[in-house]
Amino acid sequence: MLDAARELFLEKGFECTSLSDIVERSKGSRSTLYDQFGSKDGLLRALVEDISSTVWELLGDEPGPGTFCETGLIELGGRFVRAALAPDNIAIYRILVAEGHRVPEIAELFFDTGPRTLEHRLAERFRAALPAHVEVGSAEAIAQIYLGAMLGDLHVRQVLGLVPHWSDEQIDSHVRTAVKIFLDGVGRPITTPSSACPHLPAG
Repeated sequence: MLDAARELFLEKGFECTSLSDIVERSKGSRSTLYDQFGSKDGLLRALVEDISSTVWELLGDEPGPGTFCETGLIELGGRFVRAALAPDNIAIYRILVAEGHRVPEIAELFFDTGPRTLEHRLAERFRAALPAHVEVGSAEAIAQIYLGAMLGDLHVRQVLGLVPHWSDEQIDSHVRTAVKIFLDGVGRPITTPSSACPHLPAG
């Protein structure tokens, strides 16, 4: 029944999919749907939980020593971007953007078990591998910046339907460029405020 709901939400959208559509597609019964999920919102919650569970598979169980090297960040970034741009994930994201104000607890569930969990897990790895001049407390912020750099505008353009699909070559090129820029910024020694940037002439 969950698979039927996922298919119909992709085909027709959340708002235009009825419980009768889901029951008919799944060849189940309305009583089973109510027993297992309670409502259409309950089906959406179950889909969010199912998709968010892939976050744990994305990073693995233990921090790895090679995460902060260029090769490790490119490999991780490629997996993260492909997961974020998967059609099912894009569809659920669109639904949450449209319905989040109505069912904020489901939107919060998505954020807590998805993006926030990924940030925390990645920060653990970064904290163990950051260069000596970088403050340990910056690990969470660095994880957020890394994930944002990996997505760039690929995600929002696909969510808006401006680009239906990104090729592997486009994703790989973007991730490699983003990682190089990210590492260049993280690897630089911290400057003092007085020397952080040149003085601009008075206009």
